[in-house]
Amino acid sequence: MELQQNQQNKNEESNQFYRFQVIQGEKDQNGKVKKSKSVGMAYLKEGQNIITLRLWMLSNERYYVLPNKNDSTKYLVMTREPNRNPHARNKYHWNIVGSGCVDSTAGFIELHFDLLSQPIFVSIHPESSVHSSTLPDPDSLMAAA
Repeated sequence: MELQQNQQNKNEESNQFYRFQVIQGEKDQNGKVKKSKSVGMAYLKEGQNIITLRLWMLSNERYYVLPNKNDSTKYLVMTREPNRNPHARNKYHWNIVGSGCVDSTAGFIELHFDLLSQPIFVSIHPESSVHSSTLPDPDSLMAAA
């Protein structure tokens, strides 16, 4: 019984998600970001380093924010599409659609999309009002829509 409970706890821990605000805003002289609009949400699964990004204006699209392998302050914004070749080595085709840089003093990752003129900001601090155990898997959100 105890072994079963421990296994259940491990499964619950591995399915923990953290949610982060995604905003549009302006930086002031001190480098602080002043929020003008909420434009989406970002999710990070515990133990992972790829952030899933959902933008309200493109609600059916999913973006992925990946840290740069050589510089932990830089990020790539990517999309992915399934590889239709059943014999291919890679399951997905990844497309770079933007880049970002973390500003830990401001508490945000500043993202620049190739087709958007204004940056968006992803908080580096998870929302404290949301318990990660109550968040749905971001991939399941697409199925519900």
